Amino acid sequence: MNLDEKIALMEREKRQKEKALREAAEEKKADAPGKKLTLQEALEGLHAGEIRLPEGEHLEFETHFYSEENVPMIIFKNFHQALKEDKEGVIYINHTKEVSQILSWPKTQIKPATFSQWSNQLVNGMASNGLHARVGKKKQLDHVEYICFDVPTGKGWLYNIVFRRKGEEQSLTGNYNCLKEDKDTYGIFLEAMVVALDQWFAQREGGGLFGEQSSSYL
Repeated sequence: MNLDEKIALMEREKRQKEKALREAAEEKKADAPGKKLTLQEALEGLHAGEIRLPEGEHLEFETHFYSEENVPMIIFKNFHQALKEDKEGVIYINHTKEVSQILSWPKTQIKPATFSQWSNQLVNGMASNGLHARVGKKKQLDHVEYICFDVPTGKGWLYNIVFRRKGEEQSLTGNYNCLKEDKDTYGIFLEAMVVALDQWFAQREGGGLFGEQSSSYL
């Protein structure tokens, strides 16, 4: 075998190894979607009070109680950098991660609207302000109903979960959001927090009301 043939053979072997590495990387990437955090796993993390993500990030959660009904609001522990609170609502914000949690309990009764009307008002209201929402999910639970949607902002797409308590009074509303790129992590936890709120209302109506200091809610 002459020198040129040896060089050609080495180049071919090198290309084959590079191809094998690329294919292995692509297979690993293809398997990643199946390992995404599920809503159930997020709920279990909320109830446990903490969770460690596959990437290694460790998150903890805590509960604060608001309004005259002492409604629980689960938030990320040691996470938010700003807090604004008044008699009708509270806002938690993490400016670095672009995550916010807003809960409102206005004293003025909100005009009743069906879930469909509420959804249309939300989308049309944003459209009138030049914001075109892309709705991804609409969910009606036993005591809480919510809408998940993406909306463009100056900093990129934002993933939102707008929710409200079901019933004629509709005296409790909220808006949790994060960057769209984080919807499969922070977004899943935010949705799980809304589902956990529905579970709290169910337990309360069933006679199993959690006390303010109860750790079983998390």
